[in-house]
Amino acid sequence: MTERAQELRFAITVDDLDAAVRVFRDAFGVAVREEFHHGDGRGVIMDVPEATLELFDATYTGHVDGIEVGSPTGERIRIAVRVGSLERAAEAVAAEGCMPAAEPVRTPWGDHNQRWKIPGAMQLTLFGPTL
Repeated sequence: MTERAQELRFAITVDDLDAAVRVFRDAFGVAVREEFHHGDGRGVIMDVPEATLELFDATYTGHVDGIEVGSPTGERIRIAVRVGSLERAAEAVAAEGCMPAAEPVRTPWGDHNQRWKIPGAMQLTLFGPTL
């Protein structure tokens, strides 16, 4: 029998750690579990709520990008956050310096999504039941 994973972590290198932490901590209430320092370098581990793992090949990623943004983005990492109100979540991430990559869309799978860029970090998809 295969060993069952007890925890799954994603280590993402970002150009602006403070901006990325602010988005998840301040806009979504994700707690910082641990902080690390080594010389001038820093890192954090954040406690995230329930998560799923999405693995796409480049062709399918281009398909999702086309739906959410209008064209392939070439980005390889995107974090998606399910929210109760897309409008309130958009206001919160905008307040943290994120820029919309596209207007909100209704997806073929029934969500309302909006793609954002976290400064110096990665793409963020907000998805939820309302626009």
